Amino acid sequence: MEYYRISTRDLCECAYCHYQASVTAGTVMEGTRTSLRAWFALIFLMANQRTGVSVLSASRLLGISYKRASLMARKIRRAMEERDSRYALAGVVEMDESYFGSPKPGKKGRGAEGKRPVLIAVRLDGEAPLYARMRVMEAVTAKEISRAIGDGVRKGTHVVTDGYVSYPPALDGFEHEPRELGSGKAASEKLPWVHILASNAKAMIRGTHHGVSPVRLQGYLSEFCWRFSRRMFTGELFDRLLWSLIEAEPVTYRQLVTA
Repeated sequence: MEYYRISTRDLCECAYCHYQASVTAGTVMEGTRTSLRAWFALIFLMANQRTGVSVLSASRLLGISYKRASLMARKIRRAMEERDSRYALAGVVEMDESYFGSPKPGKKGRGAEGKRPVLIAVRLDGEAPLYARMRVMEAVTAKEISRAIGDGVRKGTHVVTDGYVSYPPALDGFEHEPRELGSGKAASEKLPWVHILASNAKAMIRGTHHGVSPVRLQGYLSEFCWRFSRRMFTGELFDRLLWSLIEAEPVTYRQLVTA
């Protein structure tokens, strides 16, 4: 394909049919009024900052409003989630739920008020973790666990969980290995990686973002898992995330706020 650049309007024109389009058309950045320099800077930070990046700090660093930086970050997180949804965990997978959010007085653990249950799944290579998935649930029921798993874990996969009653019906079609965990240190030793990832994700949310609303929680968890699952690609993360943004479907502000 041959085309010409129209520098005065930041457009490209096909040399044959003369159709004109912006260089960001068909990408997450379609229709943006923010400079690509600012976009690339935020993409780089979100791809490489292991503990995430504060939107407030990013807005000050890039010289843009908080609202604009927040919208950009949400679009980037959506592209991260869309990219990871193409892959399914397989082999041996640790799975457990954890609770995110500010607690309220009363019951603790499963059923605690003020917290959202999150299903965490980690694919293992021997004793080492490879890839991770986290999905927010309404409750820890077989129906919700099955919905959260979705197509994210391949059928027939060996899944290790605790002995909670909701897992067997939810994991029909999988090779299920329930373990009696006990509590405290014993539990973290038998399902170590789901506990480590839960702890690290909570530290990111508390430390970098100073808490997030339940409505936005899934986006932050998807961002955390995207970086974790690609931690071995040092030096390539910006390119990989930029490509995900180019491939992802454009999304408008209205679509984000009504999602």
